[in-house]
Amino acid sequence: MSHGCRALLVLVLTVAALPTHAQLAQQAFQVVITRAGHDCQGIERTRALGTSTNKVALVAVACTKGGRHVVAIHRDNRLSYMSSCEAFETGTELACFEDRSSR
Repeated sequence: MSHGCRALLVLVLTVAALPTHAQLAQQAFQVVITRAGHDCQGIERTRALGTSTNKVALVAVACTKGGRHVVAIHRDNRLSYMSSCEAFETGTELACFEDRSSR
């Protein structure tokens, strides 16, 4: 194998090992939730909830062991913890996840 082919193979293997945008977003959600004091060892699924009146995107995040939370994505791409899905649903009467209750 020529030097050029080896370099290309190393590049392909390195790129394949890099996390995807979705994986990076999930890791960021996980960090925000755990820093807010909640257990979130992994992300089971997410669901976009929409945009608040102050242009903050809201995302429902279901952790693998049952915790469900709402995370805010600010216009400068900062993330912050908003609330549990239960509190969000009580306050807004909107469901975090349509197919099953967060309670």
